[in-house]
Amino acid sequence: MSQSLVEVLPTPVGWLVVPARDFWLFFIHDTKSVMVAPTVLAQLWYCTEQGVPTKLKNTRRLDYESAHETLNELLSNDWELVENQINAAA
Repeated sequence: MSQSLVEVLPTPVGWLVVPARDFWLFFIHDTKSVMVAPTVLAQLWYCTEQGVPTKLKNTRRLDYESAHETLNELLSNDWELVENQINAAA
């Protein structure tokens, strides 16, 4: 029995914050994407001075590999994966 790509490799989901705390990036699994070509939505949010995301700047649809590449690149550039996720569904 073969496993689906989504089961084998977890989809990047959750909030990342830039070190300056002026932008947040939210990765969301695109539930409308097909299993053979899963996609991820990446939403960039503006933040308040307290670091709370308040206004959506843009949304991009990324293929699975691009989402992982983006996530890893941001983490290597000092972005932080937020431990206490703002959205419980993340």
